[in-house]
Amino acid sequence: RSTKCQPNKNGIGVSITNFTGKKIPPVPPAPDLSKLKFGKAIKLFNGKDLTGWTLVDPKSKNGWSVEKGVLENNPVQKEGQPHIHYGNLRTVQKFEDFNLKIDVNVPKGSNSGIYLRGIYEVQVLDSYGHSLDSHNMGAIYSRITPTVAAEKPAGEWQHLDITLCDRHVTVILNGKKIIDNKPLLGVTGGALTADEFSPGSIYLQGDHGKVFYRNIVLKPIIK
Repeated sequence: RSTKCQPNKNGIGVSITNFTGKKIPPVPPAPDLSKLKFGKAIKLFNGKDLTGWTLVDPKSKNGWSVEKGVLENNPVQKEGQPHIHYGNLRTVQKFEDFNLKIDVNVPKGSNSGIYLRGIYEVQVLDSYGHSLDSHNMGAIYSRITPTVAAEKPAGEWQHLDITLCDRHVTVILNGKKIIDNKPLLGVTGGALTADEFSPGSIYLQGDHGKVFYRNIVLKPIIK
């Protein structure tokens, strides 16, 4: 149990907040991916509308739409006008461990992210030609750097094959394994919660830039 004391903005008195926490258990051993059993594939995006999805913050402006079987985010900002906060999109359904396959098209200079269970971000970025970094396409944002650069140039469709199991993650980008069953040492920035043990949504960042998604299919891991 801890106490936080913070001076009030008006300079008079302090605000006191009491909070408690618990130490997260150690990361378990890496799972044997060859022995995983999967349930029936769930098509998260029907290619027609936003059925099964909702904004993380209903008060945000919705830049998401569906055009010709593609999920598109277009967060238009008007020059000289106040910044408009566009919403992140999440699945209504929540999941535990799973394999997720998803196609993404990132325009030049654009940026998004795919959050696993709402807490671990797989970076989506136009990083073609960049040196390896934990903020590049396919990385676990600020946590795990890809071992090889497998991204395609901006504007091309790219395929991500992601497995989340026992707090470990494997990422295959465009047919190349760039993260191999590595431990997830805590949630990433933008996480919906600090709870790493409850089911959570898949959510897509919508406030950073234009991006396109399609063919979003999830297979839950059966334990």
